[in-house]
Amino acid sequence: MYYKFSGFTQKLAGAWASDAYNPQGLRPVVSTEALPIIFATPTKLSSSSIAYDYAGKNTVPELQKFFQKSDGVPIHLK
Repeated sequence: MYYKFSGFTQKLAGAWASDAYNPQGLRPVVSTEALPIIFATPTKLSSSSIAYDYAGKNTVPELQKFFQKSDGVPIHLK
């Protein structure tokens, strides 16, 4: 007896030999040639784009100088 996986019951079910050896999802290969790639729009090079600065000004060095001053004031009061 032959068996195949049933997508409805999610179990093995009895089947004819033709169904067991040729499942529904597998079909013979028709063409082995790769299809040409078609782009909908022309591609742009990344070097032509404008660089944006989203980070803004780096204030870390200024804050480090401010909090590392030895003026006798505790850190939590600065």
